[in-house]
Amino acid sequence: MNLKDIPFAKLLDISESNSEFLFELSDDEKYTNHLGTVAAAAQFSLAEFASGQWMLNSFPDIAPQVIPVLRKSEVKFRKPAIGRVRARAIVNDDTRQLFISELLLRKRALLKVLIELVNDDLEVVMSGTYEWFIQLQIPRIVLNN
Repeated sequence: MNLKDIPFAKLLDISESNSEFLFELSDDEKYTNHLGTVAAAAQFSLAEFASGQWMLNSFPDIAPQVIPVLRKSEVKFRKPAIGRVRARAIVNDDTRQLFISELLLRKRALLKVLIELVNDDLEVVMSGTYEWFIQLQIPRIVLNN
């Protein structure tokens, strides 16, 4: 699954980026606010979609078997974003292993994904932690009457 195909992502016109970056918002006036910079809501949404896509890309074997829900986030806008903005995930291997272990043991787990948004000069314009609650789907039992 590619999250850019979700209706809200289509509305925002989020597009895929190169291998280092997950998604991006183009240099387009439609993303700007009253100051002429990329609106905070557009940046937040880009980062949220990128964190979810990172999760799907990182765990392709379990992705179809889980229900992920964004639980909380904390973001910091570091400098005004002007022009194209790209999102990358930064997650260490310990976080990945701990998540998988807990998910397999408890059938649910929390996963924190750090996202950085950068401008064309690769300056970080926003950083955020997106915490996902992820639960394994319970198989549905169909009873025939």
